[in-house]
Amino acid sequence: MTAKRIAVWTFAVVAVGLGVAVVTSGAADFVLFLLYIGIHDTLFPETISWDAKNAFLKCPAAIADPRLWPPAPDAACNAMFMCVNEAAPLSDSQRKALEDQIRGTPGCQAP
Repeated sequence: MTAKRIAVWTFAVVAVGLGVAVVTSGAADFVLFLLYIGIHDTLFPETISWDAKNAFLKCPAAIADPRLWPPAPDAACNAMFMCVNEAAPLSDSQRKALEDQIRGTPGCQAP
């Protein structure tokens, strides 16, 4: 056997062993719940509240469609500043659109 084959088999045995340990320990429900939340929120960011810790996932859609910001100007301003600080790196056009939206929101100061 080559070293590569030994490494692949070792990885496979460890992965199966960890899988069996998770399933038999009762931690499977917790692991599946975390996976569900991560996958669900990534695929359906519109279901996330603007107050949630992962609300930054909503930023690209809200920048593209300003109707998705919270309706109250102060809440929209808070959400926009969260997007400035926490969203994944924004493109130049997204950053400009977000800055324009911030300037157009009553009582919201430019970043």
